[in-house]
Amino acid sequence: MWTNFKTYFNTYYNANKIFTEAEEKILEERKELFAYEEKPINSNISKDLNEVIEKTSAILQHNKESDYVSEALIMTGKSFYYQQNYSRALRKFNELSTIEDSELLLENELWTAKTLLQMREFNKALRLLDEVKTKAIENEENQILIDTYRSKIGYLIYNKEFSSAISEINQFLNAEIDDELRAAVLYEMGLMYKISEEYELAEKAFIEVDEYAPTFEIDFNSKFEVAKLKGELGEEDQSLELLQELRDEDKFSDSWGDIDLEIGKIFYDKNEIDKAFDKFTYVDTTYKSTESGGISGFYRAEILENFYNDYDSALVFYKKTASSGAPQELKLLAQKKSVLLNKYISFHEKLDDLEKQLLYLTDNNSFIQDSLDYVELLKLDSIKAASNPNKNQNSKLNRNQQLNTKYKMPQRPKISADSVHALNSRYYFELANLLFSEFDNPDSAFYYYTLSLQEKENNPNQAQTLFAMGNYYAIKQNKQKADSMFTLVYNKFQFDPIRNEAAKQIGKPLYDFNKDPVEEEYIVAEAIYDSLKYQKAINRLFDIYKENPKSIYASKSLYTIGFILENDLKMPDSAASVYDRLMNEYKTSEYAKSIQNKLGGYKQEQQRLQAIQDSINNTNSSQNITGVEETIISSEANLEIDDSIKTSINNSTETDDSTSTNKTIQEKINKNVVSKSDNEQIISRDIFKIGNEYFVQVSSWKSKEIAEEELGKLIKKKYSGKIIESFVEELNAVYYRIRLGPYDNFNSAKDVRKKINKY
Repeated sequence: MWTNFKTYFNTYYNANKIFTEAEEKILEERKELFAYEEKPINSNISKDLNEVIEKTSAILQHNKESDYVSEALIMTGKSFYYQQNYSRALRKFNELSTIEDSELLLENELWTAKTLLQMREFNKALRLLDEVKTKAIENEENQILIDTYRSKIGYLIYNKEFSSAISEINQFLNAEIDDELRAAVLYEMGLMYKISEEYELAEKAFIEVDEYAPTFEIDFNSKFEVAKLKGELGEEDQSLELLQELRDEDKFSDSWGDIDLEIGKIFYDKNEIDKAFDKFTYVDTTYKSTESGGISGFYRAEILENFYNDYDSALVFYKKTASSGAPQELKLLAQKKSVLLNKYISFHEKLDDLEKQLLYLTDNNSFIQDSLDYVELLKLDSIKAASNPNKNQNSKLNRNQQLNTKYKMPQRPKISADSVHALNSRYYFELANLLFSEFDNPDSAFYYYTLSLQEKENNPNQAQTLFAMGNYYAIKQNKQKADSMFTLVYNKFQFDPIRNEAAKQIGKPLYDFNKDPVEEEYIVAEAIYDSLKYQKAINRLFDIYKENPKSIYASKSLYTIGFILENDLKMPDSAASVYDRLMNEYKTSEYAKSIQNKLGGYKQEQQRLQAIQDSINNTNSSQNITGVEETIISSEANLEIDDSIKTSINNSTETDDSTSTNKTIQEKINKNVVSKSDNEQIISRDIFKIGNEYFVQVSSWKSKEIAEEELGKLIKKKYSGKIIESFVEELNAVYYRIRLGPYDNFNSAKDVRKKINKY
């Protein structure tokens, strides 16, 4: 007796008081009726529990004979449990289970089961919970029975076993529980039915809540769920009526934002877009710091994007949603939408800029007019700023910066019209991909795929574009057109891996791009290159290209030849010639695509230098000054590989092997090798005038034989022309220039220049 008295007043009383207060705080924060995961407790509560453990440990150490050992053990176990130290908690519960006459054995089994659940020993835990439930019913331990149901149902919900959870809830409702708890259990059952999409049973459960004694929160939530379920069941008008009834009750004013959000959703579902947008706007602005406000902002962005096509404003609201009180999954979706819209807007800005550049390239008056308008705007803005009586020194300092931000000064294009078309084609293609894959808008995607193909004749993305158009027709269930597109890709693009994707669609055999019989030959050529025998490697690579034109190693060999010439032999003009051949013959290969931008930049620079030389020559011509003659040398003329390869490359494009035809062409060439005329005039870039006749210069060669071969190709294509033999003093060399003509007027010559040179 004395031991019990001393233990109680010296230790147990204080430990129990601290524990009870700590547990009350923990349970106040855990409002879920059915929960599995234990949330971490704050540091102050954990400190209190440490004190409890210290005192109960003292009882277990110094007062083993007292009647408070069982209480000390279960308090210690619970304290460790709340601190999420489950292994130590389990040891204390196991220790208590050995005290056979303890009145806490059933409660101890419950906490043992709860601990096993947290330690993820689910099967053992569930068996023990069922045993506790049976004993609790037999012994009329109602609170233990309630806690057992809550633990098991919480786990089943966490594990998404909703049908089992509903079955367990129905058993729970048969237990002796008060009306407030019964109302809460019915509400949770309604939520389970809703998740399982059993909407009618969910509605029945929510309605039944009102027959008992729900708390204020459960009362509103159950009625709110009934109103929303009416919409899910297609009864939008009744849903609106019930929502409006809730909205009219002042006692639910704290939930008006949620109610108005649901009303907006009903309008949205009914396709009453303007009403929905107005309602979402009201919620977003009135309850902007709440979850309903964040969700409404997302819906505003969605409507702006999908119905009003106001992408700039939609982007603003998606960004706003990402930092709002909206649920995390919606914020992540808003962030993704922001990224996609940024890309979409960026593409259109680039395309608009290119459209302006093309206008300036083709219409100089537009550039002049825009420049004059820009200057006028600056003047007006300056006058306005000067007349402002509130101006200050700081505004003066920043005025120029503000004007530059407000108005964009017209800039003359720094790229050619061809480059504009190439960029347009690329951006149309990328925009189409974005619309097809991310915006799920195949019709708009098809429109931009079409524009991409129209912009550039030698489109590097042609295979992918045609394949995507085939997919478009497949989506539209137009099998004939889809198969036609896939067949075109399969037949035309033998060196593009997308050929196999097309083959899958039309049942054609697949090509193994990873294995080619020419591979071993290419490896030998690479080994020669690695041994620094560049000329021999070039010869071997050229043989691969020439003898295996349909192998993927043909394009790779040309690319490697160009690489050696560019990087090892430092012959950029010769490399450009090989790259140009690669682009012309294997434009859809990955190697051609990899050098497209580089080659384009090289050609653009050559055109720039040519334009400067033209300007100099025009000046000299007008002043009748004799000087160093203009030299126009084709990049292919500098291809310094051995003569046999040169001849092979130039002969590779011949299509007419007839001896008599070649003889006739050669006779025409021999008659048309003449010396430079003294009275020729430079009219424009590559256009010359002799008397009343106009000629177009297409290339210039150091080798007469190569010049004759090139002219022969043009004669076969029904062009007339001649070779001008010209000595260039500055270079101390003779060049053979191919000129087509004569033509009666400048415009005819210009049209031929455009057709031959593609500019």
